[in-house]
Amino acid sequence: MDDQKLRVGQVFVAGGPPTITYNPRSELNLEDQILDYLDEGHRILSVSGSTKTGKTVLVRRIIPPNDGIWLSGGAISSSEQFWESIAEHLGLFTAIERTSDSKDEIWRTVAGQANIGIAKGGIDKKEITGSTSGEKVTRARNVPTQVREVLRGGLTPLVIDDFHYMPQDVQLEIVRSLKDLVFDGLRVIVIAVPHRAYDVVRVEREMTGRVQQVSVGFWNEDELAGIAHKGFDALKLVDKDGTLITRLAKESFASPHLMQDFCLQLCKANGYRKAQDEYRQLLAPDWSTFFADRASMASKSAFDLLARGPRQRTDRKERQLRSGTITDIYGAVLAAIAHTGPNTELTYEEIRTALKEVLSSDAPQRHEVTRILEEMTKIATNEIEGEPVVDYDVELGKLYISDPYFAFFLRWGVPDLS
Repeated sequence: MDDQKLRVGQVFVAGGPPTITYNPRSELNLEDQILDYLDEGHRILSVSGSTKTGKTVLVRRIIPPNDGIWLSGGAISSSEQFWESIAEHLGLFTAIERTSDSKDEIWRTVAGQANIGIAKGGIDKKEITGSTSGEKVTRARNVPTQVREVLRGGLTPLVIDDFHYMPQDVQLEIVRSLKDLVFDGLRVIVIAVPHRAYDVVRVEREMTGRVQQVSVGFWNEDELAGIAHKGFDALKLVDKDGTLITRLAKESFASPHLMQDFCLQLCKANGYRKAQDEYRQLLAPDWSTFFADRASMASKSAFDLLARGPRQRTDRKERQLRSGTITDIYGAVLAAIAHTGPNTELTYEEIRTALKEVLSSDAPQRHEVTRILEEMTKIATNEIEGEPVVDYDVELGKLYISDPYFAFFLRWGVPDLS
């Protein structure tokens, strides 16, 4: 019977689709907006939200993988790959093969003898010898044309997760090739981070007015607390005065992913791995140790790569932080970002102000700082797996911390940084 009890990992799901602790955030009408789009169509729907804020979970709740064509932008590096991925999903044949065979036969009568008891006599034996020849003709079918024929006017939605991962020239090719299909009724949903939500319009100006936006947005503390309340109640665990839940929500950087993880680890820290037979009180851990332990498993490798820079150099100018730590310009910029809280969206001016506050010497020049931010973006994109942890938008002059786990690491993983 004990084996049938809910396990904490079934209740608090970090990195997967939650069931018990799923929060539709009904006051934002997110599910209804997607359902309305599926009813109406004739536009592209862009669902945007920061990393690990529940974008994919939301869309999958409405369109399970079996009910749509799901593609990952991170796995698409060319338009050819895009069309081939859809063809594979639809089970389409990309070539037609015709084979024809011919066979010539020769009949021969062979004289022979058969011994049956003591009698001997002659018999006729027929043998068949022959040859076969064949011709095989293969004709390749145009994959985009074939896929477009199937998709046109269909009601099966096409979902491109992590649309922002695709190179912009590939985005442009794909959006242009989908325009007429969208006009004819194909439902196309792209999922992206907020500052890339308008990539569809940025790469193809003609899509202006033909893109509908659904912003998932950051979670507030009440929404995050709802995850804990649902889960703890299912496990028969109690946070008597609500202080534990409040603290977890404050440290979650508006991410349900982090909140799920924190709740899971709090249960384990209290020795609970399954639902209890009767309600039991949760106790507060040593918070500094609790969060430092979580941070050590979060984004240290990403931080190390960014702090190192594009290559190891011995001629970088040393810079001393007010904490006494000696670092270089990469470490100084990371210290400045962390000093802001860190905030997950920063202008150059905010970073420069923070640099003045964390450095014991003069702050670097503007061109130096922007060059470092651009280099960090390249490293985050090319050398770090998954969502880029930071992204500097040159056009907007803003730095985005795209991954709440990285923001969490900057707060708890490197205490001597600032």
